[in-house]
Formats: sequence, C-alpha cells, structure tokens
Amino acid sequence: PLGTIVLTLAAITIEVAAGCSVMLQADPSDGATVVRDSMFAVLMLTLNGLIGLALVIGGIRRREQQFNLQSTSSYLSLITVLAMITMWLPRASSSEPGGWMSDPMEIFVGGASLLIYLVFLWLQTTYYQEFFTVPAGEGGPSRAPVGHASPPGGRPLAVPVTLMIVSLLLVIALAKTLGGKISATLDVLNLPAAIGGVLVAALVLAPEGLAALRAAGRDDMQRTVNVLLGSALATLGLTVPAVIVLRFFTGIEPEMGLEPPFLVLLIATLLVSAINLTRGRVNFLQGMVHLILFLAWIMVILDEAGGPPAVPP
Repeated sequence: PLGTIVLTLAAITIEVAAGCSVMLQADPSDGATVVRDSMFAVLMLTLNGLIGLALVIGGIRRREQQFNLQSTSSYLSLITVLAMITMWLPRASSSEPGGWMSDPMEIFVGGASLLIYLVFLWLQTTYYQEFFTVPAGEGGPSRAPVGHASPPGGRPLAVPVTLMIVSLLLVIALAKTLGGKISATLDVLNLPAAIGGVLVAALVLAPEGLAALRAAGRDDMQRTVNVLLGSALATLGLTVPAVIVLRFFTGIEPEMGLEPPFLVLLIATLLVSAINLTRGRVNFLQGMVHLILFLAWIMVILDEAGGPPAVPP
C-alpha cells in the first residue's frame, strides 16, 4: 500500500492548502464552514460518489469483485470514529453554541485525529500490511502486495520525489488564487457556500478518483478501496489538526459541526458503507445505493439554499 499512501498524502496536502486558502479569503460567515464543507464533501465524494461509480463499473464488467475485507473493516472503523468526533460531537456538545468547539475540545479533537491517523499509517506499513493486499487465490489481478516497483527507466528515487515536491509547492501557491475565484464564482451564481467545498473536494480528488475508477475497471478492487478509503481517512486525520493549528495563528474559528440534514446523510453513508464494504464482495446494486446517497447530498445542498439557483443573465 505504499504507493497509494504517497498519492493520498500528496492529495491531502493540496486539500489542506486549498481549503485553508478559501477559508482565509472568504467572508467570515462563509469562511468558518468552508473547511468543514470540504471535509464532508470529500467523504461524500469518496464513500458515495466514487465508490458508487467504481462498484457500478466493476459490476457491469464482472458480476462481483473481491477484496480483503480486513482492509475495509480497518478503514471504516477509524473513519466512523473520526467523523463522529470531528463533525457530530461539536454539534452535540454544549460547551459552545452551534457547531463550534471550546479551545480544550478543539485541542482534543485535533490531537486525537492526528494520533489515530499516524498510528494507522504506522500499522498499515508494518504489522498489518497484509490487510491491504489481496490474498493469493481470492480473485483480482493482484496476488502480490499492492505497492510499486522501482521507478521506471532505472531513474534514482530522488528524481520523482523531487518532481512531486516541486509540483505540490506549485499547486499550493496556486491555491491562493483558487480560493478567491471560487468565492467570487459562488457569489455571481448565487450558489450556497457548501458548493465551494464540493468544488475543492472534486479538484483535489480528481487524480485519486481516476486512479480508483481505472483500478475498478481492471478488476483490482483492492487498489480502489485503498485509494478511496485511505483518502477519506487521511482527510479527517490530517485536515482537522491543520485547520485547528491555523485557527490559533489567524483567529478564524472553524465551525466543524454539521447541520442536522447533513448529519442524517453522514450516518446513512457510514451505515451503508459498513453493510456493503465489509463482506469482501461488492456488486452493481450496492454501487447504485451509494450513488443515490450522493445525489441526495447534492439535493440537500440546493434545498438548504432555497432551491436551484436561477441562471444569471
């Protein structure tokens, strides 16, 4: 799983930079929720939109696809815990009104999120590495651990690593421009602020999403699971601590607790994922269920804003 970890960490770096940039440039009322909306958008895009498409693609080409159920059980248990303490606990807590958290609660949530992810990362690459591979004889094209071979062409490892770091720095530099353009576009089109989170998440997840869908088409559902669920877990485990640290430097307090309609969708998504992705086999029908939840999320966003916006003249 080392290759998918590199891809995930690169994408999350971009997500944190883009989300924080939008938060700093948006109006105070909108900026407080943009990171929460981006995080929730990543969860809905990965756990419903992209996984739904992957299951549909795999179901069309093959009736069922297999993967190591220990990987999804590990991912989903941690995703559920982090989602609850980062996006539900602030709404249910009485320390601060609305979806905000007190300073001690923010420190706990940020520290716990980072600790859980770092422990998982260590175990994924050491003791439990076999959980994230397809055991021999259980289907799928990959019988060996899902990793990467030596760099193509015999190039030293330092070359691709340097190029990746340079590319990440360039994208992070462009994130400042991205934040202003997204805010301006939402104002012009009279779209709700939550759509900004959707756009940021869609841009960030594009490389991972394409890699996951291509893997599903090759009957390599294990790689699809590693990429998408790993992205969802990294989003919660790394974005929350970064935003909380930024809050102490900028004074902008992020509102992390979800509104009740989105809490319903979060719980439904976690339940459906736990039912569908912990058997080791997936099919077309399960993919359609995830896609329905994804479309329900889009409709709730528009409904909360008073319906679809009118097309500007």
